[in-house]
Amino acid sequence: MARKPKTAPILETDRLRLRPFRAGDLKALHALYGDAGNLRYWGHDPTGSLDETRRMMRWHVAYHPSHYVLWAVEALIRPENKPSVALAKRLGFRLEGGPIRDRWLVGGRWHSVMLYGLIAGEER
Repeated sequence: MARKPKTAPILETDRLRLRPFRAGDLKALHALYGDAGNLRYWGHDPTGSLDETRRMMRWHVAYHPSHYVLWAVEALIRPENKPSVALAKRLGFRLEGGPIRDRWLVGGRWHSVMLYGLIAGEER
């Protein structure tokens, strides 16, 4: 019988990348878990410290495919995709890099992408 993988797989499409959480996501998760407004529909109180968030992160890092799987979302945007660029900006994301040349091979043609990010604590 085949063994279950020990980590969540990376799921990637032309416009979206879902990946397992990693230690470097701690500050971003703390921005989520430390904000009562973000958690208003969750069954959890906000965390008051990075240590509390680190304990919560164990839930994100654990991989239990028969119960749940959690992924972090990464969004690379092709420069000509104006609606996605506008949405990222409207949501408070900032251009962090790019063009990242020849990142995606689609239809036999290489495409460059722009990297947008949202840093915890920055104004929208």
